[in-house]
Amino acid sequence: MSITTGVIAAAGSGTRMLPVTLGYPKELLPIINQPALQLIIEEFIASGLKKIVIITGENPAPLHRQYQRETSLPRGKYQPLDEFLDKMSGVEIIFEPQAGPYGNGTPLVVASRHINNGDHFIYAFGDDIIKAPQPFTQQLIDKHHRTGALVVGTQEVPWEDVVRYGIVQLKAGSADLEMEDVVEKPSREEAKSNLSTFGRFLLSTEIIRILKEIPLGKANELWLTDSIREYIRQGGRVCVEAVKGGEWLTIGDPVNYLKTVLEYALSDAEMRAALEPRIRKLLNL
Repeated sequence: MSITTGVIAAAGSGTRMLPVTLGYPKELLPIINQPALQLIIEEFIASGLKKIVIITGENPAPLHRQYQRETSLPRGKYQPLDEFLDKMSGVEIIFEPQAGPYGNGTPLVVASRHINNGDHFIYAFGDDIIKAPQPFTQQLIDKHHRTGALVVGTQEVPWEDVVRYGIVQLKAGSADLEMEDVVEKPSREEAKSNLSTFGRFLLSTEIIRILKEIPLGKANELWLTDSIREYIRQGGRVCVEAVKGGEWLTIGDPVNYLKTVLEYALSDAEMRAALEPRIRKLLNL
């Protein structure tokens, strides 16, 4: 069965990017001349998704207004905008304000009425960008079709950072890189690896069912990690997938946001030629 629905969590308060995020969602922060959210939408579209549910904060107006403004501008005046609108043709965009407990599992509960029971779908965090030659969403779909399992994006992180992420333990000897367990924000001593999940998941509505049943987890929040762990405990298979030829980038804090912008700038030949001399001068290289 084809996978055609994607959910994007874009309800975070962006506290690490204040004060700009007081009235401007971090998902709209520019990566050169594109909002971060647009990069995720384009990844979804390039992977064949036709319906995208964007879970906003309590006030969806800033994201909705930006989308309405872009789609209402006249054609033929701005080529990059024309290209984006061409890609959006035939794609349904739905905005839903988040309601419920804090936690990265809550957006899926909110989005559930837009997902048919029994379907598989893609879930993305709005501040996680995957820069790769092949859309990472397509990589997840391809692995799901090979294995029949749910698939979670993973990347190794420094050991001192395991306390910030969901950390995976793999089944020994699994050719498909199947999960044995996953723990949200373990201590350095508790962590079984430094393999972190990040904001790309291929899930099923079974995960949403579990989210509606499990108690709140750490810090009284509803964690996707806890539902995946319970899914595995109930006999479900979950495999991991690393980004092929690229990497996971994030815009959740100033340093990582600047790293992401620089990564995109230096991958463009014209921008690199303009920026490299200045960077070398600043670094005394």
